[in-house]
Amino acid sequence: MLRNSLLDDDDDNPSKYDEHFWSHVPVLPKPCMHCQRTSIATTLFGSETGRPSMISPLDIIDQITSIMSSTPGNSSPKMSRTSHGLVCLWCSKGYHHSCWENLATQDDKIKCDYGIFRNIIVRSQWLSRSTEYPTGFRVLLPSYLAHSNAKSNSFPYTPVLVFINKRSGGQMGEKIYRELLQKLNPRQVFLLENNATITQALDIYSTLPNIRICVFGGDGTVGWVLGRLAEVYPFRNNPPVSICPLGTGNDLSRVLAWGEQYDPKRLSYTLLQTPQAKVVALDRWQVQLEQVDVTNLTSSTQQHRESGFEIGGIFEPLIRHPKFVRESNRASYENYHNLPNTRFINYMSFGLDAAVTLNFHDQRTRDPSKFSSPLKNKLMYLNESGKYLNDFVLANMWNLGSYIRLICDGQNLTHIIRNCHSLVVLNIPGYASGTNPWGKSSSKSSTIDNTNQSSDQETFESTTLNDCATEQTASSLTTTTASTSHFERQDFGDRKIEVVGLSTKRMAAIHVGFSGRRIAQCNQLRIELCCPMTAQMDGEPFYLPASVAINISHAGQVLVLKNENK
Repeated sequence: MLRNSLLDDDDDNPSKYDEHFWSHVPVLPKPCMHCQRTSIATTLFGSETGRPSMISPLDIIDQITSIMSSTPGNSSPKMSRTSHGLVCLWCSKGYHHSCWENLATQDDKIKCDYGIFRNIIVRSQWLSRSTEYPTGFRVLLPSYLAHSNAKSNSFPYTPVLVFINKRSGGQMGEKIYRELLQKLNPRQVFLLENNATITQALDIYSTLPNIRICVFGGDGTVGWVLGRLAEVYPFRNNPPVSICPLGTGNDLSRVLAWGEQYDPKRLSYTLLQTPQAKVVALDRWQVQLEQVDVTNLTSSTQQHRESGFEIGGIFEPLIRHPKFVRESNRASYENYHNLPNTRFINYMSFGLDAAVTLNFHDQRTRDPSKFSSPLKNKLMYLNESGKYLNDFVLANMWNLGSYIRLICDGQNLTHIIRNCHSLVVLNIPGYASGTNPWGKSSSKSSTIDNTNQSSDQETFESTTLNDCATEQTASSLTTTTASTSHFERQDFGDRKIEVVGLSTKRMAAIHVGFSGRRIAQCNQLRIELCCPMTAQMDGEPFYLPASVAINISHAGQVLVLKNENK
């Protein structure tokens, strides 16, 4: 049933604001707001005896969904002979027809308060038809609200716009979309189709004060929406964003305390908590590619290769180079030669972990039916990891220091990534479905409040792991940058980025609480490649050619919402 989701020109009458939108039902699903009984016995016995109905709640719900009907002018409903109850589709309150008639002359009883969503719902009288907008409507606040907001700069509500990726969460997004059409005003719920969907929604609601946004999707979807917000609101004044996680990893959702995965029981909670959440700033990072001289790169990394294992004969190329280097012409790499984006908000990584992610992503693109739930996604990810078993088993035969040069704030730190097989660049303290490769502070971390940045410095404890003997030897030769230096508290709004190295053993160990090798905390980062390399950006994989440098620099901030009442 369609509710009046906007104001028609002939309805611009304050007396018609906040009217109930009635659905006629044979039996109320919950007690009448007036007499506190579920039903008057006339529904069962033909006369109003005052006895309660014996119909089960499930039967009642079935009757509501199958018999719901409405006629225009439903604030003064006319009941059919078989319909003895009224349920408002806005506030969910119910009355017996006879009880409502007794209250119909009381104005305070006629008005709808929109139920539990009263603070976040977009009222129909706030929207008006307009031929100037592609969607056919715009925000036009009633004069009493517009004047009140102009005088006091305090809008009494916190409307929440909802963006849903219907393909996220094993196609769960479409089901959630249909459910939210019943809970909220349908014109505040948007299915994400393309960039225009986001831009048009922001344009329509640009004059509505105090709005917030809730994104239903994975990390990629959240990054997409935040990217569009940063373009429309370049000065960190965008509507702040909460998250309902529908993806596989959901790292940003975890960091902001919105949950690890979607829970249908928490749907209403997420919406209701959005106005209460704390506004914090989130860094964004720009990625630019630059062509470099591969000859110079090769000579600069040769010294790192010479310190490795020397294995002669025809088997050397097969043993010393990982699959993602020696099989650069693989079919699965062909469609991933372009950057998925020029900005990221969570992390980037290079090497073995990105190779597994690329294989996983390629398989999901080719046969999405195998990836219909988060659990299936994780099982498929493990399956793709097995295809790189040799690279894990023979990890002491190769390292990233042979293929890339790492420069942090102008300092060459390539020597530190010897015996590392993945390089992770972190903006948030979350990676690979909830791990924290950087590790925790040795002192109790304070609540993140990055709108007022602190210059406090903290010493971090280095969580050690007994890797292979060659890694221990390499660690003793490196500078103190990764083990004894002072690092600032990790903060996703401090305009700094963390660089972590992972060996194959640490790639597994971070999932049980261990950390990786801390390399640097910097403002600018440059990674130069002397051979092809797999990489990922916020979970989106790609394949970089040789002779390329990746320059990473700060690209502003966007406002997000941190749930402090989890």
